[in-house]
Amino acid sequence: ENLLFQPVSQQLQEDIINNSLPNALLFSGPDFSGKLTAALELARIVSCSEKALWTCTCPSCLKHKALVSTSLLLAGSKNCSLEIAAAGKAFLSAYATNASNIRAVRYLFLRSVRKLTLRFNPILWEGEDKVSKIAPLVATVDEYLEELESDKEIEIKELEKICKEVYTATAKLENFMYESVPVAQIRRINAWARYRTDSGKKVVILENADKMQEAGRNALLKILEEPPEDVIFVLTTKRRNAVMPTILSRVRTYHF
Repeated sequence: ENLLFQPVSQQLQEDIINNSLPNALLFSGPDFSGKLTAALELARIVSCSEKALWTCTCPSCLKHKALVSTSLLLAGSKNCSLEIAAAGKAFLSAYATNASNIRAVRYLFLRSVRKLTLRFNPILWEGEDKVSKIAPLVATVDEYLEELESDKEIEIKELEKICKEVYTATAKLENFMYESVPVAQIRRINAWARYRTDSGKKVVILENADKMQEAGRNALLKILEEPPEDVIFVLTTKRRNAVMPTILSRVRTYHF
């Protein structure tokens, strides 16, 4: 329901139903073709304890839809500011006119912000000097999002102020993102992936895998050679030919 006009969705669905989904996937295609949408939805589905419908209200699905699941790691560079600004504008417009789709656009705004804050999970940044500057920004954003999630009435001017504060904080966060996933984060992902869980599969999403430096690629290759049984790795790229051949040999490519 969320991945529009992409035949790959049928292929993914069949692999899930037939229990033939591999532990390592590569989503390859141009910008804005739905690769991240598909990866996030895949993470929700493989963790679901029921039928995995979008309307599912099991605890796992609710957490994945809100992008607060502890079974998901997202890393890699991405310009999130345009999506955040567009979703925020739609939310403010709907709120000001008391439109019927307020809950939907609020949901899209929250997700657009968390697509960024997910990349600053403490697991990925543990021990880095930047943490002291990143953590307060993430905490500030989380506080504002919690306020927006509640159904309490907010004056439109107050809402505009909150959104402005979110824009400012997220813009600062984007400045801390690495152009490519550093080897230290790959090693932390490896350690996290080895921990067993009783709540379905865990998913690691690595965006722009083609931009990874040699040390990061080699560290990732070691994980992909023997991935934990309950972990799925989803790599994304818009330049499949730029991905290291030894990595390509260990992933199944899905074309967008």
